[in-house]
Parts: sequence; C-alpha cells; structure tokens
Amino acid sequence: MPDNDKEIAKHLEHRSSEMVPLKEKLSYGFAQMPGTFYGGMMGVIQSFYFAWMGLLNIWIFIAQIIYAVWNVINDPIFGNAIGNTRYYNKKRGEVQRYIPYIKFGAPLFSLCFALVFFPPISWRGQTSNLTIQIWLFIWYLVSQLAYDTLFTLVLCAHVALLPQMTLNQREREKIQLMSTAFMLPAIIIGFIVPVMYLANPTTATIAQFQLLVVIIAIFGVFPYLLLSKYVHEHSEHIPEKKTPLLKSIKLAFKNPSFRVYVIYDGVSVLLLNLVMVSLPFYLTWVLTPMEGFDMILFWIGPIICLLISIPIILKIAARLSTKASITYYLGALVIGFFFSFFAGLSGNWVLVSIGFSIFMLGFAGDFIQHNPMRADTIDYDYWKISGERREGLYAGVGPLLSKPMISVALAVPTALMTAFGLIYVDAVGGLAATQGMASASLGVNLSMTLIPGIACLIGLIVWVKFYPLTGEVVEEMKKEVRIMHERKRKDYEESRRT
Repeated sequence: MPDNDKEIAKHLEHRSSEMVPLKEKLSYGFAQMPGTFYGGMMGVIQSFYFAWMGLLNIWIFIAQIIYAVWNVINDPIFGNAIGNTRYYNKKRGEVQRYIPYIKFGAPLFSLCFALVFFPPISWRGQTSNLTIQIWLFIWYLVSQLAYDTLFTLVLCAHVALLPQMTLNQREREKIQLMSTAFMLPAIIIGFIVPVMYLANPTTATIAQFQLLVVIIAIFGVFPYLLLSKYVHEHSEHIPEKKTPLLKSIKLAFKNPSFRVYVIYDGVSVLLLNLVMVSLPFYLTWVLTPMEGFDMILFWIGPIICLLISIPIILKIAARLSTKASITYYLGALVIGFFFSFFAGLSGNWVLVSIGFSIFMLGFAGDFIQHNPMRADTIDYDYWKISGERREGLYAGVGPLLSKPMISVALAVPTALMTAFGLIYVDAVGGLAATQGMASASLGVNLSMTLIPGIACLIGLIVWVKFYPLTGEVVEEMKKEVRIMHERKRKDYEESRRT
C-alpha cells in the first residue's frame, strides 16, 4: 500500500475512535499562538495612536463606527463562504473547507498585522494639522480593516476546525488545554510586554515595540503552516449541498444555545478589549500616582490567582458542566471588577491588587471554555436544527455582537479620557491631565473596571437564566451526535470504496 494510502487509512481508524493524534493536537494548539499574539498587540493600538501618534478622539470615533459596520458585514459573509468551500487536497485525499484559508491566508494576515503599527513617523504629534490628521486617520482605519478581514478568514477557519476534529469531550478539552498552554506565553508576551513599552511611550520604547511587532509577525506564519500540514479535516462532515447565507443565519437563530452564545461572546470580547486598551493608561494614570506603589509586588497576587484558576475552571467543567464553569468565572470577574473600581477610588494600591487578584480567578476562563462551549452549540445545531456540520457559519455569524463590541472597546476609553481631560498636548508631546489628576484617574478607572464589571454582570444574568445546555442535556446530545457521526462516517467510507 502506498505511504499516502497508509496515512489516510490510519487517520480513518483514528476517526472511528474519535481520538485525535498527538501531533494534530499539538499543531492545533500551537496555531493558537499567532492570533493571541496579534490580539494582545492590537490591544494597545489606542496607546499607540492616541497617546503616541496624537490621533484625535473624533477621528478614532469615526474610524470605529466604520470598523464596526465592516465587522458586522464581513464575518457572516466570509464565515458562510468558508463553510461552503470545497477544496480537494489530492495529497491527502480529502475535501477541505478550512485549512486552505489558514495555509494561504497566514502570510497576508501577518503582514496586515504589522502594517497597523508602522504609519509614517513624520505624522506624529500634529494635532492641529488637519491634512496630517486625515492621513493618520486613513492609515489607522484601512490597516485595521485589512487586518480584520484576514483575521476573519484565518481565525474563523481555525476556530471551525476544533468541533469537527472530534466529538469526544475529553479530547476536545485536551486540545483546548494544549491550546491554553501555548496561549500562556503568547498572553505574557502579547499582552503584558506591549503595555510595558506603551504605558509611558518614548522614542526608544516605540522602536523596541515595533521591532517586537516585526518579530511576532514573522513568527506567526509558521504555526499556521504546521497546522495545515498535520491537522486533518473530516470530509464526511461536509454537507453535499451549499447553504445560502440568509437561510444559514435563520437556522442559526433557531438554536437557543446560539442566541445566548451571541450575547456571551459580545460580553467576553468587550471586557477583554476594554481591559487590554485601558491597562497601559491605568498603570500610568491610576496606579503609579498612588503612594508607595510597587509594580512587582502589585502583580504577585494577580499572577498567582491566574495560575491557580486554570485547574479550578477545568475541574468545575469536568465534575459539573461547562455551564457551571462559565458561571463561576463570570461571577469572579464581576466581583473583581467592582472591587477594583472602588479600590481605585480609595487610592490604595494594595486593595487594587486584591481586586485584580479576584478577577484573575476568572480571567483565564474564556480562553479555556469558549471553544468547547461553542462546539457544544454547533453540536446542538447538528443534533436538533440542521443535521449538518456548520462550524464555518457559526464561526462567522457568532461574532455578530462581539465584533461591534471591539469598536466600542476601542472608542470608549479614549472618549472617556477626552471627556475627563486626559488628552494629547502638542507642547508636552504626549498626554496631559488638563482637568487635574483626579479627573484623569477617574476616567481611566471607569474604562478599566466599572464598565467591564457592568457588562460582565449583564452577561452573567443572561448566561445563568437562559443558557440551555446543562450537563444532562450535553450528555444526551453527545450520545445522539456520536450515532449520527458514525452513520455519516460509514456512508462516506462506502462512497470512497465505490
């Protein structure tokens, strides 16, 4: 038997047992790193453009309105197009929907990410020059639109792969755990290091930051190429007929789990981006002025809580259900955000550290449970709604609320800072508290803690009251879907033989 046929036969054997080979798990998990890196770096985009380049808030606000509209339009269109793709890979002998977008889109995705942070330096600090402000606005907007378009194509395809790799919940959790392990260094480098460079930006720190952007962009191509080489798609799950976009959306909203998922996804994306955008300003304008503030001591508690939260979240999911696990970490976030807000008003950095420690007990939850919960939602669609695997559509339609929330999260902090007098001053060459430090600190504190806390509380109430997939329902669903999968697998293998 030729080597290629042996590989295909071996893979079909794994399919039948719903076990995923280790190299596929590692490849999928490794490919989690670029998106996490890019997302973390994009979280400081407002620090770069508002605090360093001097782009006025009005231009940021206009850009985010356009960006939000594009986000709402492009995700369902591209998600449905990805789901309707039929690409035959001769080498593997399988029809593919998702991997072609990952393989061929990765280099462009990395390039578009890097270009966001390289506007001409001659445009910096010219807040009174309308022509320069317009050109800076165009760069800010167009580079984000290009980045988001490739983000949709590559990340939607990556997200859609997981539910169809296996139905086995333990295997999904192992894959997600490996993804989380790869995400942790990406979170540290992609989220924390840029904050260090941009909390109080200078020419030297910006040059170092841009070098980091280039290094991450180059590195980011390789995990996607490895995934495209080692991860297999399940051709038997591809529907014979393509589904029109509007019909797909109508079917998706018949799914009660999906309706709650849309709200949950919007809340999780809003609070994550608010935290990423606001944190550099929070460190500079809220924490640093506090008497006796020590950066290293401040982060000890939150980092410890972040690390111990991971096994806690996984144990709750394993012993109770995914719903119980998400309820736990949303509750921790709500308490932590509100505690941190009032601690920030007190001026005591130790109390703020305690508040951050509380919400760090839940902060990792979305990174761990988001994809398994979305996979359950897609399984429910397959079981009760459409009878087809529609991961691509759900990856595209799912962000109907969350993508506009990115624009909200990017617009709100700068709007609040401007309203509370924290604006770019040409004579200073950076941000200045024109209405006093107390006012500037309050504006940043609202953006970093209170608004995310309110959003999270709304999400928690909706989640607890309306999410239908309890542990018992999921257990029954898995049994039924496994039977449906086995029938389709047998039909597919029979069609290959004939």
